Amino acid sequence: MSSKISSTVQRAIKIINYLNEARGPQGIKDISENLNISPPITHRLLTTLKMEGMVFQDIDSKKYSLGTVFIDYANKVITDVPIISLMDPELIKLRDETQETVGLYMLTGMIRMCVVEYESKQEISRRAGVGNRIPLHLGSSGRVILAFLSEDLQEQVLSLLPEGERKTLRQKLEAIVNTGYSINEEELTKNVAALSAPIFGAKGKVIGAISISGPFFRWNKESMEQHIPLLLNTTQMISKSLY
Repeated sequence: MSSKISSTVQRAIKIINYLNEARGPQGIKDISENLNISPPITHRLLTTLKMEGMVFQDIDSKKYSLGTVFIDYANKVITDVPIISLMDPELIKLRDETQETVGLYMLTGMIRMCVVEYESKQEISRRAGVGNRIPLHLGSSGRVILAFLSEDLQEQVLSLLPEGERKTLRQKLEAIVNTGYSINEEELTKNVAALSAPIFGAKGKVIGAISISGPFFRWNKESMEQHIPLLLNTTQMISKSLY
């Protein structure tokens, strides 16, 4: 009995690894032939993995890709090791140089969560709050993460939006890929604006974003543009330390 269980688990792991390395969603036939696993067994394993959130099946094409549960796994690995504490000095430095609130957002499923926040010392400041969870398609931090996610995961988020909103967001994501940052003026909260850039981890995969936010009367597009090089240098330095 133990050998059968081991064989089943081994095949499931092979499928997960195959989907992780494949370019784009894969059909049962492709997976079966490439892994030399019979179509019935492949289908059965994929059905089980789908139930557990480990694979995602596109409604139209019926093809499979990795499920969003792996983002949760990646987030747990990140938060359980002392990586975040290594970022603290750079986040504090960024807060002090811009004099605005600096937040670190990480992926958790298909949302972003504020895991660290250093509030501005100015009398009027912006505070998101550690633990605050926001969908990826909203705000500058969400967009810079979404822009650099794999095409499969990106489509999972976009597919939930109305066609018009989806088209507009695609254009914004293309711009972010070209510039490396995103600006948000009073999008989520009135009188609040933010500048964000992504952080990359192992194998160059996006794992989160750093955001500088503040009241719109002093932290707006004009004032933010002066600090774009500083933010990009900080995120690039942190990303290199995580490779």
